[in-house]
Amino acid sequence: MPCPVAHVAQADFSAAETVSLARFPEESLLLGSAKAYVRNGLEFYQRCERIAGIVQTRFLWKPTYIITDPAAIADVLVTQASSFIKPYVLRRLRVLFGDGLLTSDGEVWLRHRHLMQPAFRSDRMPAFLAVVARNTEEMLSRWQDGEERDVYPELAELCMKNIMQTMFGAYHEGLANLIRGMAATCHQLVRAVFDVVRPFPFRFRSSLLRKVDLELNRLDLYLSQLIEERSGQPPRNDFLGLMISGMSQDPPLSRQEILDEAITLLLAGHETTASALVWSLYLLAQHPQQADALAGDLRSTLEGKPPSYDDVNRIESLRATLDEVLRLYPPTHRIARTITKEVSVGGHLLSPGFDVVLPQWAVHRSARWYDKPDTFMPSRWTPSFRKRLPKFAYFPFSGGARTCIGSQLAWCESAVILAMLAQRFKVSLCNSAPLTPYEGLTLLPGSGHLRLKVERRPTTMASGVPSHEVNSSSSISPLLQAIR
Repeated sequence: MPCPVAHVAQADFSAAETVSLARFPEESLLLGSAKAYVRNGLEFYQRCERIAGIVQTRFLWKPTYIITDPAAIADVLVTQASSFIKPYVLRRLRVLFGDGLLTSDGEVWLRHRHLMQPAFRSDRMPAFLAVVARNTEEMLSRWQDGEERDVYPELAELCMKNIMQTMFGAYHEGLANLIRGMAATCHQLVRAVFDVVRPFPFRFRSSLLRKVDLELNRLDLYLSQLIEERSGQPPRNDFLGLMISGMSQDPPLSRQEILDEAITLLLAGHETTASALVWSLYLLAQHPQQADALAGDLRSTLEGKPPSYDDVNRIESLRATLDEVLRLYPPTHRIARTITKEVSVGGHLLSPGFDVVLPQWAVHRSARWYDKPDTFMPSRWTPSFRKRLPKFAYFPFSGGARTCIGSQLAWCESAVILAMLAQRFKVSLCNSAPLTPYEGLTLLPGSGHLRLKVERRPTTMASGVPSHEVNSSSSISPLLQAIR
């Protein structure tokens, strides 16, 4: 049974009527709407969503459509997907990611996706989740009752260890050090490529490019050593094993292609899950009643144990909590494409050369689909709500053929870590200052930190449930009765 990624009904993608289209009302002759975007990109997307389902605008000289209507989004990602490629700003990141799944198109993307897909099959999830549970237990064993901890770096380290052990067969501290450095470099590249109002936008400093080349060469050397170590061993069905097997195919997979996919997987893979988890803890710290309700339900079901693969599918309160976190703070908070040929989207003919942006941040917070859209409300995720919600009113892992290859892995990993942590610890914010999101490759805390006070929950009884939670109707029924 697959993990419940994007728990909404598969709706008819066809638009019942033409989607509304309007021009962004405040554009300068030189910059277009770039100044409004740079001032606050997330607010810019939400403003577009309130204006129309499709908003036409311009960033400098680049004509762009901001698309927030679910039917029009379906046209881009599903029904007319062949009319789009990855956008220019993402193609600029090939200096780091090469032709990995994140940046490639066409036959290259299809070949790599087909080769890597077995590493993410459902039958591999139980073994992966065992690794996740073991590493999470190791992390939580260091947490002391009543102390303050900066949890984001710890979560990022945990997720890196999980994906490295699963995809490369072992955790290598040398490789981890390389990835930490490359993650910082990646953020510098993303900041540069989206800073559209600076002189010579979309161009990278030569010093930054030299740094990228140096780090790529180091990673290539390290991967060469790993491949050499594996050469005399029986083949494995993990990521590195699949990449090595691709080297003997016709045409053979090149060392550069392996390097591209390794960077994509390690950087994007661990940050996506770390982002989901840090925002989960931030929201639960702000809403202690929901946190207590989740902990009570998890303890009564799991009795303090990590959830299994089947548990992840069936614990409704855990699913609802994660869905609500991914609604409010989707790690991939916007998707972009470039139109390659005239195409009908939402009932309108859009011209080739335009970019389109699909901002999950704005769609997920739309009052058209969500009551109290800015409020953390896991109880909204009832079966009837899931059934009536349009497919692309909630799409944290994209959609169509280019749905994130690791979406199932990331969702299940987040569920296991959150379930273990929530059963054992209560978290509260160390200060009242809001945590501002940063628009990087993923949606991260702007400061790169989240300080929380962690308090151990009461010791469980033999049944696995604290004595004051055995009769749990007062603490968990508002959430559970709503979603059952």
